[in-house]
Amino acid sequence: MTNLVFPDIPRLYTGLAEFLAVCLMIIQVPPSQRRNLLTLPVFGLGQIGLQYLAGTFELYWWILGILLNLIWMFLTLYCCEKLVLAVIFFHQFKAFIIAEFVASFAWQLYCYSPWNHGLIEFSFMAICYTLLFMLFFLLFKNERTHYAMLNISHKSVINAFIITIIIFTMSNLGFLLAQTSFSLGSSSTIFMMRTFIDLCGILLFMIQENQRYEHFLNNDLRQMNNIFQSQYEQYEAYREGNELINQRFHDLKHQLDVIALEDDSAKRRAYVTSLRQEIKQYKADITTGNPIADVILTRKNAYCIKNQITFTCIADGSLLDNIEVMDLCSLLGNTLDNAIEATAKIPEPEKRLINLRISQKANFILYSLENYLQEDIQIQAGSLPSTTKKDPNNLHGYGLKSVDYIAKKYGGTLTINTHDNWFTTRILLPL
Repeated sequence: MTNLVFPDIPRLYTGLAEFLAVCLMIIQVPPSQRRNLLTLPVFGLGQIGLQYLAGTFELYWWILGILLNLIWMFLTLYCCEKLVLAVIFFHQFKAFIIAEFVASFAWQLYCYSPWNHGLIEFSFMAICYTLLFMLFFLLFKNERTHYAMLNISHKSVINAFIITIIIFTMSNLGFLLAQTSFSLGSSSTIFMMRTFIDLCGILLFMIQENQRYEHFLNNDLRQMNNIFQSQYEQYEAYREGNELINQRFHDLKHQLDVIALEDDSAKRRAYVTSLRQEIKQYKADITTGNPIADVILTRKNAYCIKNQITFTCIADGSLLDNIEVMDLCSLLGNTLDNAIEATAKIPEPEKRLINLRISQKANFILYSLENYLQEDIQIQAGSLPSTTKKDPNNLHGYGLKSVDYIAKKYGGTLTINTHDNWFTTRILLPL
């Protein structure tokens, strides 16, 4: 078996670098999410002890030694951080690459320095470790990194794992091939290549975190725009409501004059009952328990009242809380707009009917919207109805496609059918 040459970094410094890298991850976690920090010295001694133990293994057990140290790093993080496993795994992979870089770079500086003798070895390495970890601490001490380290998806963990495997393999490839015909150069060249590759690994982690934070900013901006849009829609709903109230107030003054002049008490009661029914009809506010849905439904209801469309709504808005704001606006807006547009074409006001139901059926959310149709629409099985708009210069027909996309995004289904002049849009979403 070919003898392999490995970097002659003392086990003490490798274990110390791994422990300090783990501590670097822990101190970036908010204090409320830390625990058992008093046990850190014990974990530090255990990390160094495992390195010495791994140094006694035969060459073919080298990977086992690496795995034991990785497991110990994970246990340290798991016992000191009150975070989900995905975040802990990400911290472990990042800490391992940082430790590899610090140990390699500091030892390389020591070997190249003119003071590379045993008397000042520990002092020199201690100074290098202190400066390097202080640099990393200052580099990571920002909102961008803190967010990226605490909001980690399973996909990010897989990416971090792949990065760690690739960087560790490439950084040690030179030592594995040192005694073969595929040697990559002298030991100093291989050592320098390892340090450089480890540095690239750290940069890859930073790029990944930067992208995750930018995604958060974009999503945050999108949510703020949705809130502003909802506030504007709320303003429009109140403005339209006020216009209706002012109009009815003007009519009521004349009707009250008629009631005041009426001597027949039965007719007066009939007038009063009729006015009460009209007042109820002009109450546009809809409350479901979801503020976004309330704003959209209130505005659509005000529009329906103004255009003599009867809109009935029985909805449990709390069932929609887990749907993103943009998706919820698109879902309600597109389906209701289609229903309102279809019923507005009906000349008889008594046939302009729209019914919305949002309820729970078993472990599913049932979103059912019905509107009366005057014209017959043919829908092929498994397809969406074609747009009836004739303007070729505008983009039409994307409303229901958007609703279908949202239904599939949340693991649900969209079904559309017509029966007895009723057009039904039904969405089934799992809770």
